[in-house]
Amino acid sequence: MKRLRYILPLLFTLAGIAVQAQQPDLPMACVGHTERYGVKGFNGISDFQWTITDPDGNILQQGTDYNLLARGDSIDILWREGMKGGIYTLTVVEHTDYGCTGNPYTVNVVLNTPEIFIPITNNIPDELNVCIGNIAALDPGSGFIHYLWQDGNTNQVYYTGESGTYTVRLVNSNYSCSYDITEVTVRPLPVVDLGNDTTLFANQTLLLDVYNPDFTVYDWSTGAITPSITVDGQSGDQTIWVKVTDNYGCSNSDTIQVSAADYSNLRIPAAFTPNKDGVNDMWEFPAPYKGQDLRGYITDVDVKVFNRWGKMVWSSKGTYKPWDGKDLNGKELPMDSYHYIIVFTVGEKKYEYKGSVTVIR
Repeated sequence: MKRLRYILPLLFTLAGIAVQAQQPDLPMACVGHTERYGVKGFNGISDFQWTITDPDGNILQQGTDYNLLARGDSIDILWREGMKGGIYTLTVVEHTDYGCTGNPYTVNVVLNTPEIFIPITNNIPDELNVCIGNIAALDPGSGFIHYLWQDGNTNQVYYTGESGTYTVRLVNSNYSCSYDITEVTVRPLPVVDLGNDTTLFANQTLLLDVYNPDFTVYDWSTGAITPSITVDGQSGDQTIWVKVTDNYGCSNSDTIQVSAADYSNLRIPAAFTPNKDGVNDMWEFPAPYKGQDLRGYITDVDVKVFNRWGKMVWSSKGTYKPWDGKDLNGKELPMDSYHYIIVFTVGEKKYEYKGSVTVIR
């Protein structure tokens, strides 16, 4: 788009002497635009010679970087992508058909680029972290006439979930353009692992530790906010989860199922064969739970065995002891069904079982 954006003050030439007005605030050009600059001299009897230098003093080339119009009283400069940002100097000299040459007239123009820019907003931070799976909203603020992002998007707010450098060209009523630029980094979610699901028995405990120096917040299902907690087998089946947040504000979580033996629902064997064949010769209780022998966790065992007429024929108190099918005097009892009462302690809890067991000979 070509526009006669800036008109240089009138160049007066009188007897070879040029009068140059003082330049006000520097006009601004925006990279990617074509701007037209012009002067006024003696109409129809003058040619104009232009010299344009970049911030490093390099001279722009006619036909490549700019084009003359008519006899040179105006030019179009293509402020191409890749041109260095900063102050460019435009110098023009008038030559009349009568052989008169005016004094050089000079004006400075600021080329605004993403690398060197005049900031007109600070709403977008220089660096922005976004957690993987989330979307960052880049908003340079309202009040601009036009927004142009690096990929041609013209919305005020730019949404992205990818790492990269994002640039927006902004136009308001005072400047042809300015830039806001930010570096977006997509951060991975923190890695947290509570391990495999497990089963705890009686006073067994399990330490769950997810400490990481990059984590700033620990939030457990138990209400704890510490890097680690300890769970035990006395609390029954539990679903434990933890949510952690790292120093970039990214969060992740993990869950573990902690099962515990249900001592109120154990299986007590209903028969045994004390015939000394080496198989099932003893009444051993309870039966294994999920493949685990629980007898080592049972303390303070009180067992009483009665015959069908209610007479106690065997008892044991204190440390767990299996029954061999003999009475209190060590005499083998006949094959029959016997009634039992078992009371035992696990941790601080007592459990009671009542039922029948058959002695088979």
